[in-house]
Amino acid sequence: MSSCSSTHQAYLRSLDLAFSKPHDFVLESEQIRQSPADLLYVTKGDLGTAVLALAYIENGQYKWISSDNVALIEKNGRIIKTLSSSSNLDFVTSTSADPLENANNITSRSVWQRIVDFEGYFGVEINSTFHVVGVLPLTIQEQTLDAVLIEEQVNIGDGALHQFDDTQWTNQFWVHKETGQLLRSRQKLFPNGLYFDMIYVSRALRL
Repeated sequence: MSSCSSTHQAYLRSLDLAFSKPHDFVLESEQIRQSPADLLYVTKGDLGTAVLALAYIENGQYKWISSDNVALIEKNGRIIKTLSSSSNLDFVTSTSADPLENANNITSRSVWQRIVDFEGYFGVEINSTFHVVGVLPLTIQEQTLDAVLIEEQVNIGDGALHQFDDTQWTNQFWVHKETGQLLRSRQKLFPNGLYFDMIYVSRALRL
């Protein structure tokens, strides 16, 4: 496990960013390259773009934090927990591997089922099927890269104990064609939630 260094913490304090701020924040490419930690652009709904820094990696889970301690944890590019002031995803459990673990092997026959807890709801079943749209150009900062767009069709299980108005949606994942690295995702975590648009800017600038 790698932890935040004092340099990393100082960098975070200099950003002054959070999901609740209404403006977009975009760094220069050279600032990103010089950052002591990997950086991630996150746009939650229409709240504007924040910059999060990678705090640590443990057991394949990546924890990203902002300067005011808004945090999210993701694994294989999928958000599995959020820590903010409201509308948090608390737990994701599954007995099978997330197809995103090997994104290059995803086909139209790939499926995934999990149980999620969020904001007062427990044990909500969510099912997914996948579709590979194809290779598309993806521009991040000044770079244009070839990325495979994968769409995930998500729906609430028929046996759900709770009733939701929002029972199906589409998540999207852009995977670098050559390396298989995730470069961008747009994902909703639970029904009636907001979309998280995530761009891995440090990762992209290393390609």
